[in-house]
Amino acid sequence: MDHTLIAGLGSEDRLSRLGDGVLGHILSFLTAKEAARATTLSSRWRDILASVHTVSMEEPEGPIPEYDHGSRSYELREPDPTLPFTVVVTAALFARSRRPAPGAASPPLRALRVSMESYGGLDAFPVDQWVTYAVKHSAPELEVDLRVRRVPICHRPYAYHPAAPAAGSDGDTAVYGGKAHVTPEEVDYSDDELDDTAEAASTDDSSDETDSYWRRSPAVYTVPSRLFSCATLRSLRLGSCNLSPPAVISLPSLEALHLTHVPDDGEHVQRLISASPHLADLTLEACATVKVLSLLDNSCLRRLIILCCHNLATVTVDAQELQAFEYRGAVRGNSFLSVRGNGGSLPSIKSCKIDVCAVCVEKEATSEEDLAALGSFLLPFASTTKRLHLRAARMGSCFVALPAFPAVRHLQLNGRVLCGDDRTAAVATVCTILRRAPDLELLTLFFEPAPLKSGYNKYLHRKRKVSKFVDAHHLHYNKYDTVDCETSAIPPCLETRVKHIRLWHYQGGRAQRTLARFLLRNARVLEKVYCEFAEGPLSIQTKLMREMEGWLVNEEASKEFL
Repeated sequence: MDHTLIAGLGSEDRLSRLGDGVLGHILSFLTAKEAARATTLSSRWRDILASVHTVSMEEPEGPIPEYDHGSRSYELREPDPTLPFTVVVTAALFARSRRPAPGAASPPLRALRVSMESYGGLDAFPVDQWVTYAVKHSAPELEVDLRVRRVPICHRPYAYHPAAPAAGSDGDTAVYGGKAHVTPEEVDYSDDELDDTAEAASTDDSSDETDSYWRRSPAVYTVPSRLFSCATLRSLRLGSCNLSPPAVISLPSLEALHLTHVPDDGEHVQRLISASPHLADLTLEACATVKVLSLLDNSCLRRLIILCCHNLATVTVDAQELQAFEYRGAVRGNSFLSVRGNGGSLPSIKSCKIDVCAVCVEKEATSEEDLAALGSFLLPFASTTKRLHLRAARMGSCFVALPAFPAVRHLQLNGRVLCGDDRTAAVATVCTILRRAPDLELLTLFFEPAPLKSGYNKYLHRKRKVSKFVDAHHLHYNKYDTVDCETSAIPPCLETRVKHIRLWHYQGGRAQRTLARFLLRNARVLEKVYCEFAEGPLSIQTKLMREMEGWLVNEEASKEFL
């Protein structure tokens, strides 16, 4: 091609020919900082920030303590010499007012999303300005996402100590040897591991010096009362915020509400929920003050998520529209969830996720009483649920007393199946659960990694060589292991219905290999198998892949390995 033609094509900027509204809409899908960088591409983009309708900002992690081996004490690193985060957010919001034409108006604000690392009491004024600006310039469907401090969702009293990282804390994914998609919520901490780390922490001479820093309670910001009378507010998410709602709450358009670490009395939370007649999506996360929850006034509710609200005793719901339910916490019985009408069942439920949290329970639920209680808790979801997601410290260990789920098409099990586990018991547990889903078509197993060894301190090792943590992998393969498991009771769905099997974070080892072999050898109508290996040597991954290919009873089934 002629070089002059190439140069001519290169000089043509079709993107800049678009109108301000279109360019502003494109930049609204970026964070505020990324959008600001994009405006430096051309002088044409100089004032495009005035046309964005979404402002998203997330404060990076703050300074972390550095350990001084000489004095055996912690010191905070000096913060970066940059503008305060509150100033940056304020500038991003008011950049929408700087337009080249004096009479031109900024588009209505559709979304304000701000996530702060650590909120201080002196920051109340600028945060009030953000909320006031959002309400004043709101679009017909406004989203407000305001989290003023990032803290662990669920933890024990000593979980703030550096030697015992809490579930849900940021930055813990890499040390588990998993892939980047593994979220902190999928990382488990067994009771024994936490006890070990707590004991190790108690022997550290510097532990007393850091308790006040790591155990401090979340700072709380009080939301302006005018937010609770915003007629255009459609989605509201608040984290570590004090509601203090006014006597009259008017949120006629609110459809999604997400509350995390809200310290208000349960009555305030209840009033806010009851004053939202069109609420369709409700999430309560670590709201310790909520003890009783009534959702009878919310007849439009379609999704309910309750995570680590340990003091919540009873929930009463309207069964007409509820389609998805998610719960994380201790084992509950049939008295926890009360359903109005329809004989106590949920006729429209389609998706159910139950996570027996290993952080907030004292021990793994294995007693007959716990298993029976969990079975009765799941009974209202049994008749119509199509997607069932069960998670426990040990894969399936808490769910062997499930009721029958005749409508389930997709079953996902999360938990650990470690190299030294009883392989026969692992197969028997999964088979017991599969028999309760006679029409199952898609089976997903997520093998969670082993817990951290006691004494690991991510803060002490932040500046040291981390190769021994990153390079350590969970892959296991021994060609002399016996992976046969004879059983006379193969689940019927495995032989006649299951068409897809997905194995995530497959680590090998005798127990996992035995379970995988049993499933693949008996899935006679299998159409596709997907397996993602845990990180580790390519040679071990290749051996595990070849072995799995040889187990497939249906040789025509498609295979995908990552």
